[in-house]
Amino acid sequence: MQGARVDGRYWWLLGAIVLLGLGLRIAGAQGALWLDEAWSAKQAHDAGTPLGVFLNINHDNNHHLNSLWMQLVGFDAPPLLARALSIVTGTLAIFVAALIGARRSPSLGLITASLFAISPILVTLGSEARGYAPMSLALLSAILLVDRWLAGEAERSPALALAICFFLGAFSQLIMVFGFCAIAGWMFFALWKRESLKTALVGTTRLFLPSAIALGLVGATILGAAAAHTGFNFGRYDTYSTMELLHGVSEMVQYTLGFPVVSIWCFAPIPALVILAPSAGVSRIGFHRLAILAFPLALVLLRSGNVAHPRYYLLVGIALLILIAEFVWLGWRAGGWKRWLAGAALAAITAASLACDMDLAINRRGDVGAAIRAMQTRAPQGTVLLLDREPGIATLEAAAASAHYPLKVQLADCTAAPFFFADRFKGEEPPGAIALCGARFTPIAAARAHGMSGTHWTLYQRQP
Repeated sequence: MQGARVDGRYWWLLGAIVLLGLGLRIAGAQGALWLDEAWSAKQAHDAGTPLGVFLNINHDNNHHLNSLWMQLVGFDAPPLLARALSIVTGTLAIFVAALIGARRSPSLGLITASLFAISPILVTLGSEARGYAPMSLALLSAILLVDRWLAGEAERSPALALAICFFLGAFSQLIMVFGFCAIAGWMFFALWKRESLKTALVGTTRLFLPSAIALGLVGATILGAAAAHTGFNFGRYDTYSTMELLHGVSEMVQYTLGFPVVSIWCFAPIPALVILAPSAGVSRIGFHRLAILAFPLALVLLRSGNVAHPRYYLLVGIALLILIAEFVWLGWRAGGWKRWLAGAALAAITAASLACDMDLAINRRGDVGAAIRAMQTRAPQGTVLLLDREPGIATLEAAAASAHYPLKVQLADCTAAPFFFADRFKGEEPPGAIALCGARFTPIAAARAHGMSGTHWTLYQRQP
């Protein structure tokens, strides 16, 4: 903490903030696995062995470390256990974020920890069985290591520790590669500004070469396994669209701060914050410029696919939280109207974020477990369920397995199916009633998912 003195109250406050973050993540982890989680569980189960996770899945839905965890706990694991890896790593990320902020001031450490504890995007990703929370922990650890190295506080080179962070982070979620570019670029520009171009090139290469090798091993493993089978598969691949990119980044920003009013204009003030950061006294300017501005711009120049998914911009959200925490702290220190503005901003973000977190806990991503409970009530010994499209298969199978309910899911032959299930993505609506095999199916249960995860669904029962 750069020599800053902290007393016991600091650690008590930090402990309370971390416990709050843990509680929010546990509350958000209730309900059955949603679509992406369920397919991860099914793929990990079908892979058979830990080696199979690396060699046989070859799908963008495979977040390797998360898949290993889901394979370990089993396909029929309770949802809370299946999500435990994300809950633990997401909670630890709050503590690491506090260490990053506390390098400048203990009070900044508490502000940073608070934002990371309640941010709806981090609560959402930290309470579902995916690889984003472990990746976030690895990314924050790398930021902390480089920050200490640039300040001259590290007793030895963190090159090996960084390589481990990027290796584990990339096997958690491949968007860790974007974090590598932002952190290595931050290091390069900081050394260039401080000394010379040659020093920057040599210093950055020495520190990040092991990390580049580690990422190369991850890439070689994934591409090699795909080449040995049928290639690498995507659940869905959309070609580049600038409007979709703006929508994805804006939605990430909104869920980062708790204001989910989806509009591409919500991203507009963020570049202004980054531009004002140096004059305001914010640190890590190079990192913020690369993570928040250069990263989305690079996707525009590369015309990458699948740019509409907000969770792909998690790097932007993490950098933004660190940036805003420092702005709030600086404003509070300045006093006067700046203190009032900082306090109002922090209060608004806190209130909005907690409202989103409560909605996640109540809505449970449109908990498909309610459909299983509805069928259990009407057919306690098990039943046959008909689906109208393939994506919902894993969701129902995983929910039934965790409830230990005998359920046969099929896509055809409505003659033996007393129930019909329709899942719909946002913007789609299920039919009011369905006629199949000369019978009429009417709704008996339904849910609408809120937030960034989940799908809408309706369960129908055959009428006599």
